[in-house]
Amino acid sequence: MDFKGNGEREESLSPKKIRKELILYLLRKYGNLQTKEVAKIFGLKSQTIRRSLKKLEESGRVKSDKLGNSYIWSADEGEKESLLYF
Repeated sequence: MDFKGNGEREESLSPKKIRKELILYLLRKYGNLQTKEVAKIFGLKSQTIRRSLKKLEESGRVKSDKLGNSYIWSADEGEKESLLYF
């Protein structure tokens, strides 16, 4: 964490953390999305997005369902209630 000039803590924002928060926002707002759809939105490879989604799944913030060769991702029910607007 970084400190502001007035002594308050400011949470450091890494690109990975921002990407995960934006992925959560998309899943809460639009519901179920495939890995390739999220990758297309970010302009990144599916493997990169899949790693972020897997970490979010491990932390219990998203759920996945296998559909053929791909996954369908959705926000956990508790996450859907805390929709943030940017």
